[in-house]
Amino acid sequence: MMTIVTCITAFHDMSLVALAAILCGFGSWVTSRLYRHARNRSHRHAISWYLLTALTAGVSIWCTHFVAMLGFRPNVPVSFDLGLTLVSFAIAVLGSAIGVLVSTISTIRFAPLLGGAILGLAIAGMHYAGMIAYRVQGVIFWDQTYLIASIVLAVVFGAAALVFGNRSKAAGEYQMSIALAIGIISLHFTGMAAFSVSPLDISGDFINPEAFKVLALAITGTAIVIVMGALFSYTIENRTWMENIQELTEARNAAESASRAKSEFLGILSHELRTPLTIVLGYASILGRLKDMNAAKTGQAAIESDSRIGDQAELYGHKITVAANHLLGMINEILDYTSMELGEATLDRTAFPVRGLLEDVKAQFAPMAVEKGVTISVECEEVMAFADRTRCLQILSNLVGNAFKFAQSSDITLRARLTATGFNIEVEDNGCGIPEESHNVIFNAFQQLEATHNRSEGGAGLGLAICKTLAIAHGGGVTVQSAAGAGTTFTVAMPTSALQAAEEAVAARPRSGLRLVS
Repeated sequence: MMTIVTCITAFHDMSLVALAAILCGFGSWVTSRLYRHARNRSHRHAISWYLLTALTAGVSIWCTHFVAMLGFRPNVPVSFDLGLTLVSFAIAVLGSAIGVLVSTISTIRFAPLLGGAILGLAIAGMHYAGMIAYRVQGVIFWDQTYLIASIVLAVVFGAAALVFGNRSKAAGEYQMSIALAIGIISLHFTGMAAFSVSPLDISGDFINPEAFKVLALAITGTAIVIVMGALFSYTIENRTWMENIQELTEARNAAESASRAKSEFLGILSHELRTPLTIVLGYASILGRLKDMNAAKTGQAAIESDSRIGDQAELYGHKITVAANHLLGMINEILDYTSMELGEATLDRTAFPVRGLLEDVKAQFAPMAVEKGVTISVECEEVMAFADRTRCLQILSNLVGNAFKFAQSSDITLRARLTATGFNIEVEDNGCGIPEESHNVIFNAFQQLEATHNRSEGGAGLGLAICKTLAIAHGGGVTVQSAAGAGTTFTVAMPTSALQAAEEAVAARPRSGLRLVS
């Protein structure tokens, strides 16, 4: 260690050493800023930023080395081989590029460690290529211990720099810049401690080292201009990026506000539509019972013409009632969905046996099953749920209703079983199935697989969106397994908190509002 200190203080111009250190610190900091900035860009834009990072690193490393070399005072005339000096610069830039790209683009394990090691070897290669270009009037001796130590230091600190740079914490930027600066400086001065010269009285085209100070200042100025250019590019890009983020945030807030206004409008509209629709249903009911009412009022059988009118009135009343009930169901779905979007719905958790829930669903669809020749079966383990039974019934009613409307199946199975994370309820049919590319689409609000003008069944396309929202509100989810022509299985996954054993823990919580999660 004392040998290195002696080498710095006794054989260097301290003003140029300080200048090299400042250049090294500034260049390392800008390199770390660019490297961290590039990691947050898309792949298409990141490559150009990684290359700018490599150029900045290479310029900083080479200029630090060369300025420090110009400050070296071996007490003999010296000169530089221009070709080898340019080679050392190329090694610094290309080696930095390879190290940075391996660290960021490579998918191999420990890529930052490997890329950093390559960066450290590039620093060492640049230094010793520059030393070979260093011509002195004397015999050169190398201390292999310091030479090997300098390479090891460059590799270790280079690897540490890129490992720090890949950390997500903000402190990683400063850790990277410090490690990189230490790697460059320790490599250079440990390598210079390994170098010694025995003067010879040989004539030749050599220059006294004191004449290099102006050249060192010129190189430093050039390096600072290049590094400042890189920093300026980063500043402009970062400011533009932040402005884009602000614009996107404002657009998102406006979209959320518009979505909320839409939901509120749909809620108000649904309420307003439901009132006159209730009146229509009332008069349709009267129209359907008009024949019986007239017969009861007259106390005698109606004449033939009155009977025909009464039959038609009953038929029309039935048709109006069916259509109005269908419309009312759609309005209720929209009202239910908008209340969930606005967070106005709540869960009312109670304990209940899941088997009873499945039997209620089977009973609800029994008349339709008889009419369409569909078999509904129940397979259930002994599961005691702690959830909102009404909402669970709503989920299963939507899933089974879809199986009747869209699947064209002959068998529907309701199944419940315990799992390691809670319990699952499955609705399985052997119908036409759902293409795999449509699995995500069907859970979107107002979406159906058939085109609007070609739908064989009605509906607002909200059933599965409501199922998904209600399941998520319970802490679970809904998934689908299906393929075209191979039947469909919808799985409602409920967490451990939806089991009766969690009743005390859940009962202490406030009722949770439901919000649509896309």
